[in-house]
This record gives sequence, structure tokens and C-alpha cells, in this order.
Amino acid sequence: MAADFGIQDNEHNTLMMQKLDDMRKEKRLSDFIIKVGNEDFPVHKNVMSAGSDYFDAMLSHDNLESNTGIVDMKEVNVDSVKVCIDYIYTGNASITLDKSEQLLHVANIMQLSRLCEKIADFLEGNLGPKSFFIIRQLAVKFNLQDLEESCDKYAVIYLGSIAKEEEFNRLDRNYVEFLLTHDKSSYSEDSKLEILLQWIKADTESRAEYFLQIVKMLNIGKISTSYGSYLAMNDSFCSSCAEFMKLLYLADKSPHQNLKVTVPLHSPLIHRGILLFDMNSKCMNLYQPIERKLTQLKYCIDFLPKCKYTVVYSEKFVIVLLPEKKVYRVNVWEAESSWTEMESMMNDHGQYIRAAVYNSFIYVCGNNTMERYNNENMWENVECSNIKPSESALVTFKDEIYVIGGIKRGEKVDKHSPSVGSWSSVKPMNVVRRAPGVAVYDDRIFVAGGWNDSNLSSTEFFNSDDNTWTNVASMTIPRDDFSLCVVSNNLFAVGDGSDSYSIEKYDLDNNRWKKVTDLTDMEIMSAASTAVRIPLY
Repeated sequence: MAADFGIQDNEHNTLMMQKLDDMRKEKRLSDFIIKVGNEDFPVHKNVMSAGSDYFDAMLSHDNLESNTGIVDMKEVNVDSVKVCIDYIYTGNASITLDKSEQLLHVANIMQLSRLCEKIADFLEGNLGPKSFFIIRQLAVKFNLQDLEESCDKYAVIYLGSIAKEEEFNRLDRNYVEFLLTHDKSSYSEDSKLEILLQWIKADTESRAEYFLQIVKMLNIGKISTSYGSYLAMNDSFCSSCAEFMKLLYLADKSPHQNLKVTVPLHSPLIHRGILLFDMNSKCMNLYQPIERKLTQLKYCIDFLPKCKYTVVYSEKFVIVLLPEKKVYRVNVWEAESSWTEMESMMNDHGQYIRAAVYNSFIYVCGNNTMERYNNENMWENVECSNIKPSESALVTFKDEIYVIGGIKRGEKVDKHSPSVGSWSSVKPMNVVRRAPGVAVYDDRIFVAGGWNDSNLSSTEFFNSDDNTWTNVASMTIPRDDFSLCVVSNNLFAVGDGSDSYSIEKYDLDNNRWKKVTDLTDMEIMSAASTAVRIPLY
């Protein structure tokens, strides 16, 4: 009777495949030839059958190829055939964007489904304003449904970027309509109308009939008065369309005699990034971590004191909350918007003020008190006598407000349910923390850094499904009084309350942090950094 010692030697499989690949390259014991034009590729029948459903079906029957040991592949690229053979033997493949179509063609013929998936993953990772058009074309041509869905999501988010490319004007009517009317679009109606007019005027003769049909799908009431007036007075295409002029009139967007008409300096391009408040330049800056690009915004912040404050982003408004109760906001989706002072808070929450947004309500805590800005544009206290949030982190997660750590709170975590006004405790963190960074990432609450006798670099996350905290890799440096920001499904730690102005990124798949940039020329208010999606003017 054989004994099962449970031996599992994965290295043996690797060595076997490596040996077979060496034999292929040395043309030893090969019993099959793949011909492409004048090029011959000696291979092994059993390896090709095991690695490709196409060859498995071919070599399992009595036919010309199985009898002669030769298959002549027509209308395929020789380099792509070589890549596919290499993949079958090694599991590795060299992919480039310009050769992806040829490689997908051959991989589909050979029925290499996993290679097709890997190519699709590569293409998705290379989506950009210029590459979008060819990648979406490949997704449709080769029925890569997940890739096609990713292309559509990209186009909805970055509509302004692709609209600047010449290929956009060659898109068909149905797809343009899809992009302009998508319910997940964050673009202003001005931007949508501007993009629609651009597409229409690229071929007015055949597309003019679609103008009103698509315009009626937009929310014309949200078109700015200045832009509507500009179109009515200066755009011959719009002014000659009586029905469009009627729509503007009914929406009260038609020209007014005493109205100063200006074209809004808006851009159809939406940017995702981290908003930085720089006291050196006295300006807000947008850092785009994926593109590694820093852009200075037009909104001056020289009126803000050089002290600790925090910021939230809600419904196109950037809102600054200061320790001395003052609150300011600016609409970053309006080109001519300026800072305005809002109703002051009721309580002085100290220098470690923290805030979160839930259902358009702004929740603020610090100095043992909590309050919120309600729908009547007034501040009201939130009862939290047993919680005493001070130097605590605040975050919205699954319709509840979490208060995490803080002075005399140690590792304690509590949550507030606004719908019923109740408080409850959840499992404490693994580490005692004051002034940590916190963000919702991958449907979990991530908490990093903070203070406990010294600055911390440790990171952990909370899973509400099983009420557990799990330690993960530590940040590259200790940080406290800083921000965790999520941009394009990536987690970033921004700045530090002392003197470090670096940004690092957490790699979820490999469980590690890696520094992505230094902000050496800036003096940022680290706790005021926040993730935003805004147009650039």
C-alpha cells in the first residue's frame, strides 16, 4: 500500500517546463511544426495540446495537420505567433500597445483565454486620453466585455480628456449620447453642452438633427446664465435653432439686456487628485498622483491663518474649517467662484479639528465636542458626552460616523448612526493612536500613523463584516496629524504634522508602502489635504 507523504513540489513543475522550453529552442524531440510564411517553429505536440485548446482539438483528430505534423497558419503575424508559443511554454509574454491587436488575433485563434485576459489587463492599465480609442476598439472587436466596461467607465470619468482628442469627433451618435447622459457623470451641464456642440459641428450636415434630441436629455436648467447667454448671442448654430432658443428662454438662460455676458472659463476636463493647501505660495494645489503632476489652482488662500485646520469636499465645494470656529468655502466647479464665509461653528474644536461628510451634512469633532451643519444652513450640536472626541479621527463608513482613537481614548472606536441618533462601540484598534490618518479604502476603514509617546508608522484596517482589526505593512516613515486620501482606487498618505512633506502610496496587492513624491518646496497643511475631482481652469 502506497504511503501519501503529502509532497507538493511546485518547483518541479517549473523545472519541467523550463526543460521542455530548452528542448524546443534546441529543436530536440520536436514532433510538430508551426509554419508562418517562411518561418518554421518546431514544437512538441503534447505541450501545444496541453497549452492550447486550438491545438488540442486539431491534434486529437485524423487530419492533414496531425498526419503531416505541420500546420500552416495563414494571415497571422509571425512575431505574435512566437509570443504565443513562448507563453504556452513559459507563461511569460511581452506585450506592447502597438502590437496588442495582432497578438490578440493570434491568441484568439489559438484559444489562449488566459493570455487574452492578461492582454486585456495590460490594455486597461494603459488607458489614457489618446489610447482610449484604440483600446475600446480592441475590446469591441475581440469581445473583451470586462475591458469594454472599463473603457466606458474611463470615458465617463475622463470625458473632457478624450473630448480633446481628434478621434472623439469620429465617435458614433449612440456612444456620445451615452457619455453625455450617463448618471455617474460629474460634469457640469455647461461642459456637456460644450462637448456636444464640438461633436455636432465636426459634421454639422449629418449631425445637426441630433442636437435637440440630445440637448433635451441634459438638464438645461443647470446651464449657467452666462454660458447660455453667450451661446444665444454669439453662436450662430445655436441662435439659428429656434427650438433651442425656446428652451433657453423657458429655462431663463436667454440674453438679458443688463447682464454682463462672459464665457465661463470652464474646462470639460475633470481631474482626480489630492488638494494641497500650500502656505508658501498661498494657493491651493492639485497633485495628481497617477500622472505625478502638480497644478497650482487659481483660488488664493492668503486670508487663512498659519495654523492647523482641516478641509472637506462636498457637492463641488471645498470647505475649510478653522479652530476659531470660522468656516469658508469655494465652489471649485465655477470658474468665477470666490471664497465666502459661512455660518461660524458653535464650538471651538481646538487645533486638531476633524470633519467628515454624510448625506451633505458636515460633521465636525474635536475638543470633546461634535456638531454638524444641517440642511437649514445652521450648526447644531451632536450629543457625544460619553465619547469625548479629542485628537480623534473622523470618517464616514456605511451610513455611520466613526470616531477613532484620541486623547484618553487610546485604541477606542465608536460609531454614530445619524438616522437614529445613537452611539455604539466597535472593537478597539490594535494600537493606541492620537491624531491618526483615516480613510475608507477597499470597503474597509484604514487607519495609519498617529501619536503614542512618539509618531507611529503602523497601519491597520477595520472589517465591519466580522468586527475585526488587521495589521498591515507600516508606512515608510512615522506620521501624525496628516491625511489619508483615496484617488483612483489607490490609498495615499499625505504629509505630516511636523516637517515631512512626502506622499506615499499603499499597494494593496503586495501589502507595502512606497514613497511617490516629496513636496520640498511647499509648506502644506497636512491635515487639510483631501481627495477631490475637479475641473482645471
